[in-house]
Amino acid sequence: MPRRTQDMVEKRKPKKNTKKTINKKKESQVEETKDNKFSFDEEIVIGLIRIDEPKELSGAKKQHTKSKKNNNKKRSNKDTKKLKENKSAEDIIKSKNIENYDDSNEVTKRKNIKKAKPKKVLTKKQELAKKRRKLVFKIIKWLTLIAIIIAGIIYAMLSPIFNIANIEVNGNSKISSESIISLSGLKVGQNIFNFKTSHIVDNIKQNAYVESVQISRSLPDTIRITVEERITTFMMSFGNAYVYINNQGYILDITKEKGKYPLLIGYETAEEDIQEGKRLCTNDLEKLSDILKIMKAITSGENKINNLITEIDITDSSDYILRLDSEKKTIHLGDVSNLSTKILWINEFLKSEKKNEGTIYLNVNLNTERPYFREKV
Repeated sequence: MPRRTQDMVEKRKPKKNTKKTINKKKESQVEETKDNKFSFDEEIVIGLIRIDEPKELSGAKKQHTKSKKNNNKKRSNKDTKKLKENKSAEDIIKSKNIENYDDSNEVTKRKNIKKAKPKKVLTKKQELAKKRRKLVFKIIKWLTLIAIIIAGIIYAMLSPIFNIANIEVNGNSKISSESIISLSGLKVGQNIFNFKTSHIVDNIKQNAYVESVQISRSLPDTIRITVEERITTFMMSFGNAYVYINNQGYILDITKEKGKYPLLIGYETAEEDIQEGKRLCTNDLEKLSDILKIMKAITSGENKINNLITEIDITDSSDYILRLDSEKKTIHLGDVSNLSTKILWINEFLKSEKKNEGTIYLNVNLNTERPYFREKV
């Protein structure tokens, strides 16, 4: 019969010596509480008698608690090791930071602290004195710079290192280099800084053939003169001499030599104004611009006849007269209108009337009249 049933039977039986049994039970409970800790499972619930657990299970519990304690100890040991390692690493980093510590941070902090200090309030007199000091310092600074520059200029002007040893002339074809140097007024042995370029340019431009001049210094002792010359395109008769002019109407030269240029007849410029370096009068300059248009049209076609023209009469601007001595022909061109068609007619008459001496008339209205050739009788 199981233990529980036996207990139940004993409870049903009439109780004898209840006081003694109660005392015994109390003593047994006290002893049990001394040996074992409180466990809810070991107590009697709802009047049931406590059933003791087997000894094997209680031993296993003890082993389990022991293993837990050991594991906790191991974990605590590992944690302490890790903490020690972390502390050692932190100590190393701190030591490195201390070694690599730069005093510049402290200096900047000190500077910032100094800057942060409130400025002293100056009186009006102190401010004026401060401004005067600054002004005096600036004046002294600029005066010293000016003095240094002046001293350098004086040294350059007096030093023989900067004396002219070579004078080079470029771009000249009509005028000789010797005449350009003589016009310039420069001399070998002269100081390279002891002249104004504007004066030299004006001196060289006295020659009518000179269009432009550039002067450059090549230190320490060389002067370079670059010249652009005017080119002769036409000539005019002037007494027993000839006057050479360029496309801009500048009188370049007056000579007895007859050049191979078209001769302009019928100009209006006064004799006293015909001098080297001067220009033709305004009426002649306007007619010259028309002549340039005619020459451009003559040289643009396939059959160029500009080299055949020996003389151009500019007396009447409504009828320019061209003379071709090699072809023994005279051309009344008219004004400068319809030049392209007029040049075609000239080429046509030069082919058809090649052997005949005479005059070609183009000074007609080409829209209504036909140009014609009149043979010389």
